Amino acid sequence: MLPRSFFLYLASALLALAAAAPPPDRVFAEGSEWEVVSSGHRFAEGMVWDADGHFYFTDVPANQLFKVDRNSGSKTLVDGATGRANGIAFGSDGRLYGCASGDNCIYAWDPKTWQKVKVAEGTASNDLTILRDGTIFYTEPGTKLVWRLAARTFARELGVKLSWAPNGIALSPDERTLLVAEFNADTIHGFALDGDTKVNGPDRAAYKLAVPSDGVGRLDGMMTLPDGRLLIGTALGTQVAPAIAAVGAAPHIVIPSPQGRARNNYVRLSPDRAWIYTAYAADILRRRLRPDFAKP
Repeated sequence: MLPRSFFLYLASALLALAAAAPPPDRVFAEGSEWEVVSSGHRFAEGMVWDADGHFYFTDVPANQLFKVDRNSGSKTLVDGATGRANGIAFGSDGRLYGCASGDNCIYAWDPKTWQKVKVAEGTASNDLTILRDGTIFYTEPGTKLVWRLAARTFARELGVKLSWAPNGIALSPDERTLLVAEFNADTIHGFALDGDTKVNGPDRAAYKLAVPSDGVGRLDGMMTLPDGRLLIGTALGTQVAPAIAAVGAAPHIVIPSPQGRARNNYVRLSPDRAWIYTAYAADILRRRLRPDFAKP
């Protein structure tokens, strides 16, 4: 029989090992690594999934729109003349909408034929978000404006006039607040939407992000999680931020761009909330998440 002192030593050693073990990652599944979804791009941007789970993204200066099959992972060029399409989003009508600054319009693509039509024209655009009723808001950084397109008619009107250049745009989970990123700063501004889905009143600071020492955050493509946290691409990489007014807020997390890549310019979660997808100009990466990361 082994002496009692041996078991005491073993117990203390195990406790020491447990104490020395690193804590579990707050974002990523154990053992997960970054995987390349697509590479060799000039500036990969806007990302979205259709109802069947197929993935789409744009390469802005290359005027390209790609589809990645959910089952095979094969990539198909569905439009090679997008008008420098940037941010994209599916509407409730099943069409894919995109900001085509090169053609000064907002395009809508029919996924059955990939024919596109201009639903609004006359302005540049960068990113857009679509309410469940079909109302579209999009940013025009050069003029410091956010535009609103009415549901179904696409009649354009000024959404918000700003004193700073907007970029990424999103909605709160309840669609009562329009969120607009101040690209060269550290703030996501929140604008209350009324019952007619129009901006109602001045903005408030909704989220604060970490920035480099020069203060230029490069706040870009973003989305909200069910519990109100913000997921956003920035100069420092991907950030997960609680709302400023959140009670008992989750920690603010900065995920550096992997392997020395430049800033993250767009981020999305897969429909099943199992993967995070991030765009770094030349390529798009994904990584498996903790099962509880995106839960409310």
